[in-house]
Amino acid sequence: MFHIGDRVKVIDDNQSGVVIGILKNQIIVLNEFGFEEAFYPNELIPDKKLEIGKVEILPVEKFSRKSEGNPLSEIKEIDLHIGQLVDSFIHLTNYEMLQIQLQKIEEEIELARAERRSRIVFIHGHGTGKLKEEMMNLLSRYTGIEIYDASFRKYKLGATEVKLR
Repeated sequence: MFHIGDRVKVIDDNQSGVVIGILKNQIIVLNEFGFEEAFYPNELIPDKKLEIGKVEILPVEKFSRKSEGNPLSEIKEIDLHIGQLVDSFIHLTNYEMLQIQLQKIEEEIELARAERRSRIVFIHGHGTGKLKEEMMNLLSRYTGIEIYDASFRKYKLGATEVKLR
């Protein structure tokens, strides 16, 4: 799974590094601070940059931004739990699941812009916070959006609201 020279991130910590050794059941990582640390393979994910392929812009009907009777002014909820996005995830690695979830976020942001939606809620759950962290990194690259914690009453701390301007 991992090879010497691979860039990796630690799942439950905000740290990354390069694989410098592989033992029977541990991966030796030289972290960004110059220290060597040993991790189990399930504690790491590959640190690969997300590459966006061809982007096609399609013509879109003009939608009214008025909220009166316009279903596009309602908040659209997107459940990012992996079981909602794929039929079976048993064969997927943590990294592959995360990439599917991030791709879904990108698709929904672009769709919301094309449809001239004003708000989306991404339901990510609590977990370790890795999905939320990576989602925030992804969303920070967009212009013309505002990011909030979604309604605490409805989602507790398991959802993020995106307001499109």
